[in-house]
Amino acid sequence: MPADLGARITQIERMLRTVIRSPRLTNASIEGGAVQVYDEHGSLRALVGQQPDGTSGVTVVNGPPPPAPVPPTVAPALAALSVTWDGAFAEGAAAPLDFARVEVHVGPGADFEPSQGTLRDTIETAQGGSVTVPLPYTTWWVKLRARTLAGVAGAATTAVEATPRQAAAADIQAGAVTAESLAADAITGKHIVGGHIDGAIVTGSTVRTGATGNRVVVTPTPPAPLDQIPSVLLHSASDLEKAPGALRANTKSDGTAFPTVELTAPAVQIDRWNLPDTSALHLRSPQLHERGGHFSLTASTGLGQEQGNVTVRGESGRGPTDTALFRIEVEDGPDAPGNENGLPARTFVEASGAQFTVRSASAAGDTTVTMSPGVLAVDGWVTRPATDWELLSLAPGVSGGSQAPYVRVTATGTLELCGYVNLADPEIRSGRQIATLPDGYRPPGVRRVLVPSSASGAVIRLDINADGSLRLYPMVGSRASWIGFDGVTCRAI
Repeated sequence: MPADLGARITQIERMLRTVIRSPRLTNASIEGGAVQVYDEHGSLRALVGQQPDGTSGVTVVNGPPPPAPVPPTVAPALAALSVTWDGAFAEGAAAPLDFARVEVHVGPGADFEPSQGTLRDTIETAQGGSVTVPLPYTTWWVKLRARTLAGVAGAATTAVEATPRQAAAADIQAGAVTAESLAADAITGKHIVGGHIDGAIVTGSTVRTGATGNRVVVTPTPPAPLDQIPSVLLHSASDLEKAPGALRANTKSDGTAFPTVELTAPAVQIDRWNLPDTSALHLRSPQLHERGGHFSLTASTGLGQEQGNVTVRGESGRGPTDTALFRIEVEDGPDAPGNENGLPARTFVEASGAQFTVRSASAAGDTTVTMSPGVLAVDGWVTRPATDWELLSLAPGVSGGSQAPYVRVTATGTLELCGYVNLADPEIRSGRQIATLPDGYRPPGVRRVLVPSSASGAVIRLDINADGSLRLYPMVGSRASWIGFDGVTCRAI
């Protein structure tokens, strides 16, 4: 140290400046305590070191309250509310550096005060987020408020009103869960009585709209006697129903071709082959050069053997050079009136390309009429069963002659008269009715013929009318005591 006082003062000042400018707490440590940090007002703001509870770290204490968040967005959810905060603060304030969380408070009224009892969830980041709060089905109000690391809470937001969404009036019940309230893939690994739901496919079981009555049933195994292929069964709820209607798709028995869809009506009787007596619609896909597209509509028994049936059928061509076919066929039952030896009467109308065919056949005959461009052909023969002779019903003043008057219809469709009648009044007046034909023996329109009479040289016309009346008209002469019918014939049809 210099002896000169001035030099010594100068040296001390130099040393003091060096100490002031050097780093503080160099090679220093805190032994069993903490460094307390105060603000300019002398308020404690932080503790660095050993904490009062024996732990070590940095603890923020006191500090100003955080700004209020912006009000949340609240949306109804199933038995809950979805609360979303976008991370913004009121009046554009920045997030405080000592931000800890945003609290979600729910209360029963708009004026509730946030407290520990109203706290339902928290959003732990200043970037915002969403939470779902389970709640009963009443109206609720939601508020947010921020809290700092020091535990200081800020002002709460205004209240936002919302009501949780309910699945149904009586909460979850049969039929209450719909596509509107159940998200896709929301049920996994769950079991429903009667089967399993795997994704969006129901497999290996039966789906039905009801257990009894009018209903639709989707099943992989229809009941006998129906074909054992997956079908949609249509139950009519009729007390007479023996088998439901069905909608099903199939192929040939070997499974190689011709996919077909079949729709049948519910059956009320089962035939002797244990098959439903029903009406059916068949649709079959076309295959080029193999088979044309095909449809058929049939109202018949299982094999068409016990009663009559009606069939409408159409088939497209197999290829560019093939012709299409359309056919309507009607067949009586084997025991229908007019059939003999179990042979049913039948008629069909068929159009194929430019050719049109009509055929009518029964035990009494078989006729085919074919029309094609420039050609009309008729094959076969037409007859009708002959009727028995029937007496005429005579008008007043008319009596049977030497042979009683009769009428019949022949197998060739001719009306024949025979016999004689006597006239009590010989005067022949125009339109005088002398007799009436029985039902079933009358022509569809008036027929006019000449008849023999007792008057020599007289010419008398007989009109045979559709109502069966036989009326006389004088052509030459006007008197006769009797009228003869032998040899009188006309068309009956």
